[in-house]
Amino acid sequence: MTEWNHSTDLLIVGSGGGGMTAALIAKDKGMDTLIIEKGSQYGGSTSLSGGAIWIPNNILMKKAGITDSTDEALRYLKTLTESKISEDRLLAYISKSAEMVAYLHENTQVRYKIVPGYADYYPNVSGSKPEGGRTIEPVPLHASRLGKLLPDLLQIPLQTLVFRKIFLDAYEFHQMFDTSFIGRLKCLKVLLRYFLNPKRVFYKNDPHLTLGTGLVGRFRLSLQDRNIPLWLNTASKKLITDNERVIGVQAKKGDQTIHIRAKKGVILAAGGFEHNKEMREKYQQQPITNEWTAGNKENTGDAIQMGMEIGGDIDLMDDAWWMSTTLVPDEKYPYMILVERTLPGSIIVNADGKRFTNESGPYIDVVKDQYASHNSSTKSIPAYLIVDHKFRRNFPIGPVMPYGSNEKFIKNGVLKVADTIKELAEMCGINPDGLQKEIETFNGYAVAGKDPEFHRGENPIDRYYSDPSVKPNSCLAPLKKPPFYAIKLYPGDLGTKGGLKTDSRARVLREDSSPIEGLYATGNCAASVMGNTYPGAGGTIGPSMTFGYIAALHAAGLSDED
Repeated sequence: MTEWNHSTDLLIVGSGGGGMTAALIAKDKGMDTLIIEKGSQYGGSTSLSGGAIWIPNNILMKKAGITDSTDEALRYLKTLTESKISEDRLLAYISKSAEMVAYLHENTQVRYKIVPGYADYYPNVSGSKPEGGRTIEPVPLHASRLGKLLPDLLQIPLQTLVFRKIFLDAYEFHQMFDTSFIGRLKCLKVLLRYFLNPKRVFYKNDPHLTLGTGLVGRFRLSLQDRNIPLWLNTASKKLITDNERVIGVQAKKGDQTIHIRAKKGVILAAGGFEHNKEMREKYQQQPITNEWTAGNKENTGDAIQMGMEIGGDIDLMDDAWWMSTTLVPDEKYPYMILVERTLPGSIIVNADGKRFTNESGPYIDVVKDQYASHNSSTKSIPAYLIVDHKFRRNFPIGPVMPYGSNEKFIKNGVLKVADTIKELAEMCGINPDGLQKEIETFNGYAVAGKDPEFHRGENPIDRYYSDPSVKPNSCLAPLKKPPFYAIKLYPGDLGTKGGLKTDSRARVLREDSSPIEGLYATGNCAASVMGNTYPGAGGTIGPSMTFGYIAALHAAGLSDED
């Protein structure tokens, strides 16, 4: 018989958005709740993210006068997921996600706001919202409100901050790339908020917390309001069962092995397996490594493996939330290449010097296209982002800031610089004639404002991170002014998206589709409700929080289904 060191109603493994949402709901519905976190800081993948969530028909859309419906959202998701995801799971997400956001706004310190103009990633698909509204982001939080809770907050990598110092939200970041006079004034206003704030000297980083860090801070305050315990440095090791029902977890708290009883169930919300090299090599396409991922270092697939050990089925293990990255020596995480590829004056090419994707398209598709074009005769891994001096003067190139020094990054091999396209190609191992011809062709597209090959800049999501002062296509500008620059692009990711199979109540399923009683999963340790696609910004954390909400309600016996 197991000797229990601690007992609770609902045990939650993982302290990201999904786990924290579940904890808040469980406590409000009368259950004792405990969160355990493997790492030394709380927040998980959510804290390292943009913090946005993709929520159809949400309360903020209604207030803004943007119409939406279950039918539209379902039509959009069914098309994108190619009917690989059951309709009951999709409907559970659509209905409960809006309910979840409304509950958090009414009962916790979590607050969201619409990101103006942030379209769904596939605005030409029926049921999409090209005008935006479904993507909402956290309202900023001042670090002073966290007090003694601040040091234990896992904060977004400095590379994500402007000049490695300044927190911006998604909409402010979007405004940074308008090079017109009015655009630069808007940019200056945002920067002055930081530089004219005398209180910033009392903090290691910008105290104006946005993105995932600001969101997790709001969650943590809400946990504190309810006296919900959160144990750091506590790694789950094994699920404990009785008659095939999960009744607890064996964990390692510091150096001590402990057994935690969970009378109402266990919710796994502990992230994916992006930093487990063996699992990546086993399940995912080659070439693959754990070095290209921007996902949380603690995500090594523990929760998935525990679920599999007691019969849990898995799905989507070959997939991830793909994102182009570049490696920088001595940095903890790779640099995510988000805006560089969408801004005018950049192209992405393979070793033949050929483009293979719409650079401004959804980042998941850019990486999928990179893999699809990589074979024994054509090397697309790594690919190369190529820009000219005009781009270099106005926009970032990975870690290299506009007008900043090149020397460090030339010396460490991150940045290649040359006076001619041919010379740059030779430095990178790209076919010089192929690259020269491709840039000439691309420059013609840029002048005309039309990209007949990949249709770059033809829809609103392409143009979200672009330069509206550039005409006729804000995503296209010729590469003409030397010197020319290049950085390598790898098929990185924000985290893996395969994991334990779950049903519409977030219960973990066996191979025969029967639920494992007492066991739930949400976030990247569960196979994504989004299948192999990415409907819009926030398509990762939105489902994590929603199915955390659903799991807590079901564990409390308050599900509207059995």
